[in-house]
Amino acid sequence: MDFLLYLYCLVFGIILIAPFVLFHYRFRLDESPFGKDEDAHLKPIAEKKRNLLDSLKDIRSDFDSGKLTEEEFQIQSLPYIEALDSVELELKTKKTNVTVLNTPKINENWTCSNCGSFVAVPNARFCPNCGTSRLA
Repeated sequence: MDFLLYLYCLVFGIILIAPFVLFHYRFRLDESPFGKDEDAHLKPIAEKKRNLLDSLKDIRSDFDSGKLTEEEFQIQSLPYIEALDSVELELKTKKTNVTVLNTPKINENWTCSNCGSFVAVPNARFCPNCGTSRLA
């Protein structure tokens, strides 16, 4: 009798804990469930730019409220503007360094590069004779 009680308690515990464990392992990835973000490599730079702009806005609001003089405003905002210029340059170079791979054009009829046989099967990805990939 005690054996069945222990077995049922174990099964019940597994049933209660399993959804939480599965949910944890399913959604622990850093990427979005809606697909991969194309500009994910630019996010840290964009965040740095946003922080610099917020700092400049704070300094500007201090100047507008009269807490800073014109000279203090220019002295304090100059490092932020220089850093913003360097971040803009870095952002521009990162955007231009990204290469987009073009999808290869697939013809209806093709010849195998391995065995040389003509494949007339539409949308065939592999040679039916030797099994070589069409893109190889």
